[in-house]
Amino acid sequence: MNKRKYIKIISFLACLCVLLCAAFAVSAVKAHNYKLIASVSNERALGELCEQLDNLTTVLKKSCYLNSKNMLSDVSQKLSTSASCAKISLGQLTDENIETDEIYKFLSQVGDFTSAASKAEGKTVLSEKQRESLVSLYEYCESLSKALNEIRNGYYNSSVSFEKSLSNLSLDKAQESRLFSNSFSDIQQSVTDYPTLIYDGPFADAVLKREAVFVKNKDEITAEEAKKKAAKYLETQVSDLRRDSDEDGQIKLYCFSWGEKSVGITAQGGFLCYMTNPAYSAESTISEKEAVKRAKSYLSSIGYESMRESYYATYDGICTVNFAFSENGIIHYSDLIKVSVALDSGKIAAVDARGYLMNHREREIPERKISLKEAKKKIAENLSVLSFETALIPLENGKESLCYEFLCKDKKEQQVLIYINCLTGQEDNILLLLYSDGGVLTK
Repeated sequence: MNKRKYIKIISFLACLCVLLCAAFAVSAVKAHNYKLIASVSNERALGELCEQLDNLTTVLKKSCYLNSKNMLSDVSQKLSTSASCAKISLGQLTDENIETDEIYKFLSQVGDFTSAASKAEGKTVLSEKQRESLVSLYEYCESLSKALNEIRNGYYNSSVSFEKSLSNLSLDKAQESRLFSNSFSDIQQSVTDYPTLIYDGPFADAVLKREAVFVKNKDEITAEEAKKKAAKYLETQVSDLRRDSDEDGQIKLYCFSWGEKSVGITAQGGFLCYMTNPAYSAESTISEKEAVKRAKSYLSSIGYESMRESYYATYDGICTVNFAFSENGIIHYSDLIKVSVALDSGKIAAVDARGYLMNHREREIPERKISLKEAKKKIAENLSVLSFETALIPLENGKESLCYEFLCKDKKEQQVLIYINCLTGQEDNILLLLYSDGGVLTK
């Protein structure tokens, strides 16, 4: 073999190696991109699945306490559509090795049970056996939700394998036998109104979707007048305030700040809409009970009278109390104000009166057609009544409903608020009370 021919062979082999390496590199990049896309898709699908299961857990818990056909129908729709969306998320997990049959079967059982129960005829809304089945569904859903959230957290920090973790999930066979089983008709539709945790007191989200009726016909004040009011609320001199950009939303506001503190004054009427102070509290010197007392006194001092405290929560030394307007023994849950008190100084740290400003007005309260005794009979047999109030609650359609509010508990000490319509005797809402070291929340 002559030297020139040898060089040609070496050059050809070198080019071939370069081409093979380039092809391998391109293939590796493509594989990495595909893997990355699949990973992002799985992450999104798992997150949506966890959210849907959290929703299902909450609604299933509420369904254990319902005692009317209209509430059963409402719960049935929410559970069926949430279960359907959960199944869609489950189907979007791209790894073929993931075993999801049992989870998919459970989601079908949820929709099937509530659909069949809502159509059942009988004197009682749910039979004892059906309530037991609901409890089983709830307990399994809660367990599954926790397991999937742990997997998601582990997937984010790479401490567990996404595929292996999901394949380890299976339905307890002993529990499976207690579940209601029939065919499930898949409802492929979007859900726009999931049950959510309400941190601002019952019905907080619903009351901010209307026209600001309280300030609507009030006289408009000037920016200078608003500045004087702002200085009073921030406990400083007018000259210390800085004029910020005004808000021109559902409530027009003049906005000012002093250091880290800020305040918004309504252009119509000159009412305090909000006040914030981002400072964190040091060691507590007053109790939460005293904080509630000071918050109520503060509201009265700035013109918000007849406010009644409902629930509170404490975080980082700041106790936030929810107030609702109360008149003639009726709590108006649309007219909400939040007041935060620093537990170290006892001073007001924040105020949010948007709910009150949006909704407070003179109302014509309808005459009750259902007596308290009759309403109490509407409560599910698995609940015992602890106390009652009369409340005006906002509905999803923008209207309000006069209800008896029954504080109840079940055999496991879970406390529940049941709202029975004073005119129709129907269940208009169910809320779960959640107690913690930080206070009381509703769900």
